[in-house]
Amino acid sequence: MIARWIMPAARTAFRQRRFVSTPKEVFTELSDEQDPKRASIFEYSWGSWLENDIVEKEKRRTQFSIKGLNDLLAQVVKPFQGSVLLPVAHNVSVLKDNVDLVKTGFSHIKQISSIHEGKHHRIYKLQLDHQEDELVLRVPYKLDSEVYTDRRIKSEAATMDFLDKKLGLNVPRVLAYSSVAENPVGIPFMLMEFKKGELLMRNWNPLTPGPVNDEKSKTQLMSVISPIAEFNKRVTDFTFTHYGSLYFKEDGFEHIVDEPYVGETQESLKNRWVIGPTVEKAYYRNKDVEVAVIDKFVGPWTVEQPLKMVADLAQLELENLQKQGHDQAIPVYKKLAQVAEKLFDVESKTIPHMDALLAPRLALPDLDPMNVIIGDETWFIDFEGACIKPFLLTSYPKFVQYSGPKIFDLEADVEDFDKLDDVAKQQYEYMFYRTRNQFYWELALNETNKELLGVISPAVKLIKNAYLSALDAKTEKDYLYVENGLVELYTMWPHYESAAIVKGPNPLSFSEQELQAYETAFRDYQTELSSMPFAATGGWVPQDMFARLLEQKLLVEKNGSYTFDRDKLLQ
Repeated sequence: MIARWIMPAARTAFRQRRFVSTPKEVFTELSDEQDPKRASIFEYSWGSWLENDIVEKEKRRTQFSIKGLNDLLAQVVKPFQGSVLLPVAHNVSVLKDNVDLVKTGFSHIKQISSIHEGKHHRIYKLQLDHQEDELVLRVPYKLDSEVYTDRRIKSEAATMDFLDKKLGLNVPRVLAYSSVAENPVGIPFMLMEFKKGELLMRNWNPLTPGPVNDEKSKTQLMSVISPIAEFNKRVTDFTFTHYGSLYFKEDGFEHIVDEPYVGETQESLKNRWVIGPTVEKAYYRNKDVEVAVIDKFVGPWTVEQPLKMVADLAQLELENLQKQGHDQAIPVYKKLAQVAEKLFDVESKTIPHMDALLAPRLALPDLDPMNVIIGDETWFIDFEGACIKPFLLTSYPKFVQYSGPKIFDLEADVEDFDKLDDVAKQQYEYMFYRTRNQFYWELALNETNKELLGVISPAVKLIKNAYLSALDAKTEKDYLYVENGLVELYTMWPHYESAAIVKGPNPLSFSEQELQAYETAFRDYQTELSSMPFAATGGWVPQDMFARLLEQKLLVEKNGSYTFDRDKLLQ
């Protein structure tokens, strides 16, 4: 049988628009796994790295067996017995309720298209014979440990099922998944239904001109923010019995909570899901410790200890740092562990609705216009890393997140704004736009769920800043952001203690020597980052820009890495 491959074209994903050249069609035999014409559809093509380009691209190579995938789909249409998950092939689970996504009469995959190369996954669209509906094959890059890949795929499948079956939200139905490479497809994967439409990102322009509450710009920005805020409201309205992450009970985790929530009356949903270890990425990223060590710190946690996940994150990172010998970061995480369970007075009356803010709610880390499809209806995708935690400890969606200086009015908040040069004006305008956009998210939160509005408090933001920095830490020097948050908290603690927001006397202490060393290291790190091109993207450069830089000989290659020719840049 012949399948048609739509080969990936040279392209660049911009935040506002996507430019794609015409893709190339190639025909291949389904059974010919060695066909060299297939190679390019597996290779990463959306960008290059300044450091270790070959290695980084190899991590993102997503070769799989098309024959194995075809055989798997043929198995799905056969009748099987099972309550929720059907074991139709080795290490593959199929959701019994969703087998209708493959129509009777299926014979072979007619066409495979590579439609997206994201940060963590490659997305393929499958056209099957004898049916109009299409499927999505999502393949994770080889960026994470096997234990994390296993847990996050299983948890994401269960989370999407929960959002669909329990909450009735518009998310694609999952057909099948495997969390390990030992399966007929030859790689971990998820198969789900394909939803037609345009990305909501096409409507998002964060630099839209207009002051706060300007009718035209506000309408444009809120047309993107509002549907995401409404979806988030529907998700966070539901509360659970513990903190952790969702899994199917049939996936058989050892450390689970059998009753993830109370009051289920629908028979088909009883005993369908459980709460198990969190899949929040920080608990697994760059960890050199054994799985048994990780398992001591990843939950599930009881509602009586809403801040223990903070302490456990700090303790896990200490175990990791001690094994790596990262002496500079160890004192910082010791301080975080020391303060973790005192960050908030959980019985505080100062912060309104503290009980509601501490209740276990589903947190979705990838709420973003890039993950919203606008068609006949609005559909939400990408729930990797979803976890159950207090809303008090969540961060804003990254597309509206801003922690810099707040500027609500350029003329009023910036002295002599009109007299500044163009570069300085642009910097302040950027701060204003980020402030305004985050304000609109907070406005949407106020409109959808006033009970959770306490998270917008400046005190709450400062108190949890060190913890959120620990969640985001990716490089060995990012501990400095954690330390920055701790120093700020150390300074403000007496005020928060008198306001009964934090718990008890200040547990943090910094000597003058420590503060001076921190200030020097933090300043040097900021200078280092500002002097490094593409530091914000980890050295990743969009492919069309990378090609231009090479053509202009502004980049110099050596041993698979690239450096800028600074003399040419300064010309």
